[in-house]
Amino acid sequence: MPTITAKTKILGVIGHPIDHSMSPIMHNIAINDLKLDYVYLAFDIDPQNLSKAIDGFRALNIKGISVTIPHKKAIMEYLDEIDPLAKNIGAVNTIKNKNGYLKARNTDGAGGKQSLIE
Repeated sequence: MPTITAKTKILGVIGHPIDHSMSPIMHNIAINDLKLDYVYLAFDIDPQNLSKAIDGFRALNIKGISVTIPHKKAIMEYLDEIDPLAKNIGAVNTIKNKNGYLKARNTDGAGGKQSLIE
């Protein structure tokens, strides 16, 4: 198990409920294999606390957030930038935090398209 320090960058997944998510296990294995100073956590965010959570992500400089149900649509109003595909879909699932500026996209479409190609 890698050591987590004040320099460790935080990534995470948000949803409600979120305890079923395998994302932290999968991502932390990859992070460890790549020897990156990151940790990937699950955050159970009640919908009524979504705006507060976003403020917290900005304040804590959480670098990246995966978004799952029920927040994929509701979170959009709290973001600084949303790519055109995500706007057309009406939902986001990936957020990148660069110094408090939250830029979002939706990778579901690309993943679905790739699975059809394969």
